[in-house]
Amino acid sequence: GLVIIVLIIYQSRRKSEKLLLNMLPAKIARRLKKKEKPIADRFDNAAIVFIDIVGFTNFSSDKTPEYLVEVLTDFFTRMDALADKHGMEKIKTIGDRYMAVCGLPEPNHASVECAARFALESREVMRQYQTRDGQNLRVRIGIDAGVVVAGIIGEKRFSYDLWGDVVNTASRMESLGIEGEVQITDCVRQKLDGSFITIERGEIEVK
Repeated sequence: GLVIIVLIIYQSRRKSEKLLLNMLPAKIARRLKKKEKPIADRFDNAAIVFIDIVGFTNFSSDKTPEYLVEVLTDFFTRMDALADKHGMEKIKTIGDRYMAVCGLPEPNHASVECAARFALESREVMRQYQTRDGQNLRVRIGIDAGVVVAGIIGEKRFSYDLWGDVVNTASRMESLGIEGEVQITDCVRQKLDGSFITIERGEIEVK
């Protein structure tokens, strides 16, 4: 009886740990398990990427809930795979929007380059993407880089989130961007230092 109880406890802990790792970066999950509070860090070289499906509200107006969940699950799964490939950390999804970062919780001196490669491959994947009934989905992508604060918020339903001007600006780069393109700030362009081809769009008003 004791062996069975120990085995059940072990399996329960393994499931809890797996769930925690699905929700949080591994390094942050370990700190949380040690009951560290508060968990809050500053990172000087983070690169933030936002990806959004263009016109998803209109697209979803005549679709069933099951169909929409299927499409979003497929979309986010593809983004997750690319994030892992390019060393990005998924932060969250907001509706049909995907947010990822490079340069934390493990610092990365090449964070901007990783974010750019992730964004470009995401764009190419979505250019070729079709739903099971043959519909195309297009995305806008925005990037900014710089200083952010990252930490755990909440008690019962906690999450790992980011704060800082670059988070807001990356979001604006996406929302004010061009369909099928990756829009970056001049700060990102300078950090890329000619290793990627960029085209000047001109000045746009950004809140």
